[in-house]
Amino acid sequence: MKFEIQKEVLIHAVGVVIKAISPKVSVPILSGLKITATSKEIIFVGSNNDISIQKTVPLEKNGDEKAKVHEEGSVVLNAKFLNELVRKVPKDDITFTVEKNNVTKIKSGKSVFSLNGFPAEEYPKLPEIEGEADFTLSAGDLNSIVKQTAFAAATSELRPILTGINLNLKDGLKAIVTDSHRLAIKELKLAGEDRNVTIPAKALIELSKVFEDQEEQVEVILKDTQALFKSHNLLFYSRLLDGNFPQVSKLLPTTFNTTLKVDRKGLSAALNRCALIESKNKVVVLEVKDKQAVLTVSSPEVGQIEEYLEDFEIEGKDIKIAFSYKFTQDALSAFEDEKVQFQFVEALRPFIIKGEKCDSVTQLVLPVRT
Repeated sequence: MKFEIQKEVLIHAVGVVIKAISPKVSVPILSGLKITATSKEIIFVGSNNDISIQKTVPLEKNGDEKAKVHEEGSVVLNAKFLNELVRKVPKDDITFTVEKNNVTKIKSGKSVFSLNGFPAEEYPKLPEIEGEADFTLSAGDLNSIVKQTAFAAATSELRPILTGINLNLKDGLKAIVTDSHRLAIKELKLAGEDRNVTIPAKALIELSKVFEDQEEQVEVILKDTQALFKSHNLLFYSRLLDGNFPQVSKLLPTTFNTTLKVDRKGLSAALNRCALIESKNKVVVLEVKDKQAVLTVSSPEVGQIEEYLEDFEIEGKDIKIAFSYKFTQDALSAFEDEKVQFQFVEALRPFIIKGEKCDSVTQLVLPVRT
């Protein structure tokens, strides 16, 4: 195999597929990415136990030559070393030549590197997924799902289903995430057949990083154990999580005794200051009383911080409630509204956070007993 490719094109392609390469592998070949050169394109593939990514580079784009193939073939090269190497080569044109026993010479200007490759036929094959898309969404919508929900996924594998983002397609798409202490929901108006699957949050986080054009359309094909996200010159495969995602609708209160509308940035800044005191379980107390809203955090070793909120409106009963300021900060990061609404039932019941104008995002946080 022999081909030439532009440096910036190679950097982008390798940077995309390396997201599917695990830093620690049990089989050496899985530390590599597969490169296949054909008469029309160069294909880069990375794979691990959870995701696989295929990035295709056409030889030409809009009449501009991006790469040139002299001899077709394929090889697997160490992904980490290749990713670092291509960023440091001296010239904009790079030539790959695969020789005997998969030794690959990479030449740029006066620099020549020899990498020991693996046989391409030993690399894991991509899942075979075909058929019509179950639904289509923009890269921007996909990114908003990740940004506004993924932080609420569990990091422990005790309940693997909670490490994922549940996608419920019924009268639109509802993305639901919970670690059993908080809940994040993002709703989108999409058309498609009813489907309900859970995809690892880590997979969707990596997928959200590969798109440059937020308007790019992404087709989603769902099978029994795999999902395929398909866009221009990109195939992204993810395994589905086994098990039934919790029914969360019953957790959402429908009536409230207290509503606090507050400036989002001001509240976030106040919570950041409260975080200066490392209290047990990162807990802050909010007291709404006498037309005031006060955040308090204390520590026997350090002292106490009180934050009197400004620019707020209160409706309903007084309330005193304790909650995780980290979980609340995460929830606030899902909104861009100038003001947000906190909707409370009582001190030991979950509360809701909504944007003043955006009704497509719902955040729920469980209180903490103090």
